Formats: sequence, C-alpha cells, structure tokens
Amino acid sequence: MDEKKEPKYIRGKYSQGQKEATAKYNAKAYDEIKVRVKKGNKDGLKEIAAMFNMSLNNFILNAIDSYIDELEKQVQESTESSNNYPEE
Repeated sequence: MDEKKEPKYIRGKYSQGQKEATAKYNAKAYDEIKVRVKKGNKDGLKEIAAMFNMSLNNFILNAIDSYIDELEKQVQESTESSNNYPEE
C-alpha cells in the first residue's frame, strides 16, 4: 500500500521544511535591521504605506533611499559651492 505524502503547502501554512529553507535563504541573502517606533506609530506607518500600495518594509526602504539621495545632493551642492573660489 502506498502511503500518501503530506503536501508541503497546506491551506496557507508552510511545512517545517519550508520554514527552515526560507529562514536559511533569508539569513544568506539579507541583512536585518530592527527599527523601533513609539507605540501606535507602527499602525500609522502601515496605513501610509498601504495608501501607496507598499509593504511597510518597502515604504521604510524607499524613505531611507530618498533621504540618502537628498543628503548626497546637499553634499554635492556644498562641494560645488566651496570650489567656486575667485581666481587670482
């Protein structure tokens, strides 16, 4: 008699093997940064992210990228203005 193998994916639940494989991949492929916000702020951030059809993670990553771009622009403008000395 053939034994039925349990499917790996059952009604939205991962098998233990899938959980372990995902954890192994994530540990190899990603760095994790924990962000702490005051109680209640997380829900507000999730709502804002949802307005832009983004996950909270993508929203935070885009905010960081935008901030870095702005800082780089400020540094470049500062460097350009300090290099404009009058020639003698």
